[in-house]
Amino acid sequence: MKSRGPGAAGGSNGRGEGSARAGGGAGADPEHYAAGLRALRRSAPFRALLATFVLQALATGLMLAGAQYVATWVLHSQAAVELLFVALIAPALLAAPAWGILARRLGKERTFAIASVVFGIAALSILGMAWAPGDWIYVPVGIAGIAYAGMQSLPMAMLPDVISHDERTVPDAVAGGSGRAGSFSGVWTAGETVGFALGATTLSVILAVTGYVSSTGGENVEQPDAAVTGIIVSFSLVPALLIGLSLLALARYPLRRADIETHETQSQRP
Repeated sequence: MKSRGPGAAGGSNGRGEGSARAGGGAGADPEHYAAGLRALRRSAPFRALLATFVLQALATGLMLAGAQYVATWVLHSQAAVELLFVALIAPALLAAPAWGILARRLGKERTFAIASVVFGIAALSILGMAWAPGDWIYVPVGIAGIAYAGMQSLPMAMLPDVISHDERTVPDAVAGGSGRAGSFSGVWTAGETVGFALGATTLSVILAVTGYVSSTGGENVEQPDAAVTGIIVSFSLVPALLIGLSLLALARYPLRRADIETHETQSQRP
């Protein structure tokens, strides 16, 4: 199958949560990053959660970067670019509250795992485009969008639990003083940025390996079958594999709902 078309365009404490969100912009200070790296070395929950989040950012970034190529070379429709983005992002905006409700019933870590599995299965199902391309792709992409809401909101809700655990188990003298939330969130933000950036890099590598032919000046080019397959794989199989790896990292996350609720109950006692 040769493909022709236009060239594609190249429950935590309030203090911890608030500080975690506010501290993300303070990453310019080298000492701030050094404190964050010390936190990464000493906190097993942080390492597990960050590894999970970065791998999932890579998977999501890869799909977002590949949407243009899927629309052009698989669906043969420039309008499909916007539809793919809408199918992925719009459900995420609507589904976030539902994931919060589910997390209150099942626990954040279990709900996060569920969202990740749903995303991985949805991404893997898109591999069917290699044999039967069509508008059905919007269904699994929409399901992935619903799961993406949980994959974004739940780790952010778990990060303050990680910070609170560090505050309980590591004295300030060992941790290098107060202000831990900013240190944790600085590394967190850097990890997210790297993960998304590597998505585009990974896509470029896959396209190069599979023989993608670039075009300039609106020139019509012909893509080999391997390149079209590479585009589909980068939008389906590879993100699904990355989600699988992220679940292995999440399995090492040691904090459970019972641990967090026990601490919250104790902290509320007079």
